[in-house]
Amino acid sequence: MKLRMIGATIVLCVAALAGCKSVQTTSAILHNQSGRYDLAIKTANEALATNPNDPEAEFQLGVAYSYLDSVGLAYTHFKRAGEIDPKRAADAQNNIQSNFARHYNAALNSIKDEDYPKAAVELEKAVQADPMDEKGHYQLGTIYARLGDTTPDSTAERAEYYSRSVIHFDKVLELAKPTDQHYRDALSLAGQVLAKSGKPEEAATRFNRLVEEDPTNYRTIEKIGYDLVTDKNWKLAALFLDLAAQARAKIGADDATLFYNLGVANFNLGKDTNDPAALEKAVSYTLRNIMVTYVYAEKWREVASWGERYVAVAPDDPDGWRALTRAYNEIGDKEKARRCELRWDELRKRASGTP
Repeated sequence: MKLRMIGATIVLCVAALAGCKSVQTTSAILHNQSGRYDLAIKTANEALATNPNDPEAEFQLGVAYSYLDSVGLAYTHFKRAGEIDPKRAADAQNNIQSNFARHYNAALNSIKDEDYPKAAVELEKAVQADPMDEKGHYQLGTIYARLGDTTPDSTAERAEYYSRSVIHFDKVLELAKPTDQHYRDALSLAGQVLAKSGKPEEAATRFNRLVEEDPTNYRTIEKIGYDLVTDKNWKLAALFLDLAAQARAKIGADDATLFYNLGVANFNLGKDTNDPAALEKAVSYTLRNIMVTYVYAEKWREVASWGERYVAVAPDDPDGWRALTRAYNEIGDKEKARRCELRWDELRKRASGTP
């Protein structure tokens, strides 16, 4: 990289001399060529004091700061050079990418060696070298999450690692397109980190966004919910499993195991907190679990029996009336099937805003 930058500098030197640049700018070029980077910075700044719109002086500052590994300052001056003279934008971006790659690749080598603190240092340099490259932010968010996972619970250091992780995942969401894999992964990982940080409401907000953009992402949320059931964290388990159930419902992928665990989580939550609403949910999810189990088994009389019990406690769930419509059609009770279908259609229209 050093040879490439020097080569580019020599070409720019010739162009500068041909273009009759200021004495200070020409001196900055020569100082960079001879490795006197502090003097290059001094003379380039003198040139800018006389002419703030001197693209060559800005570019030479970028070169000098690159050699000194002050990559954040290098980025600022390279970008400024390209803004002043669009003809320089490509050369400036090449040097920005070179600075980024040097530290990004060093970080990947540290990750291979499982030296995650060193990887974090290199990635911090990488995102300073090019703060607009989402790859650096994604990797840095991942590394900080890993460092948080391996730091003892209830420590300020762990909280700080998780906080930094979310900051960089959020930067990915700002830079990447929603269709990019990095975008979806960053959104998912940010939610997971927030859940570990004891911020369930923020985590739920991220996961809501995740399933709104693609309901098939329910698996990520569901796994967290099951882990929380294992940990007997009933409140958070109920929250995340309910989000997963909503996502599954959008793509017609109801799951009996999910409803069973929702019933368990809400029952224990209601028992521990004396919350009647949670107990009512426990009953509702338990009935739905049984109903869905019989749907999968195609035992339609049992679907009708348990489905009627389910809609008695959850009269506004269109899925219950859909199951009953199918069940009554399968067993030949057309009158009841029609009654259930009318209710199902009413709830579907209400949900879609159709008159």
